[in-house]
Amino acid sequence: MVELMGVIVIIMLIGTMVSISWQAIVPREQLNSDVRGLAAALQGARSNAIARNAEFRLIYDLDGNRYRTMTPYRVGGGLWTIADEQADRQVTNWQQLAEGIEFSLVVVDGEGFDEGTVYVRFDPLGAASDHTVTLLHEPYGNHYTIEVLALTGLIRFHEGEFQRDPPREEEFE
Repeated sequence: MVELMGVIVIIMLIGTMVSISWQAIVPREQLNSDVRGLAAALQGARSNAIARNAEFRLIYDLDGNRYRTMTPYRVGGGLWTIADEQADRQVTNWQQLAEGIEFSLVVVDGEGFDEGTVYVRFDPLGAASDHTVTLLHEPYGNHYTIEVLALTGLIRFHEGEFQRDPPREEEFE
C-alpha cells in the first residue's frame, strides 16, 4: 500500500512539472496560433470584399489587443452608405489575442501605430491597405510579422520584426 502511494505521488509530481513547463517547452505555439487566427480574419475580409463586391475593413484595437471585421452592411439590413452613422455598420465580435500576446506595431501605408484604433480596408478588386502587423509574445520576446500586400491583398508571413524597404529609383529604370 505504501509503495502504491509512493508511485501515485511520483506520478502527480511529474504531471505537475509537465503542466507547469508546457508553455516553456512550446513558447511559440500560442504566438503561432494567434498569427493563424489573424491571417484567417485578413483572408476572410479580402475574400468577402471580392465575393460581395463591397469594401470590408479590419479594425485593430491596439490598446485592447483585439481585432474584428467591419462589414459594408447596416445593422438593420441593406448596404451602409456614407450618410449613415459609423456605429450603424455591422461588425463581428472582437477576437482577443491570447494572454501574453500583444500588437507590437501596426504600420499602415508607411505610418506606424502602437496604440489606439487602426482601420485597414479590403476592396472588391482584391486590393488592400498596405500594412504590416507585428505581434509580440511578451514573456519570451518573440516577434512575428504579417504583411498584407497593397495591390493584391495577399498575405506574407515573416518571423521576427519585418518592414519592407521602399522601392528605390534605380529599380524603375
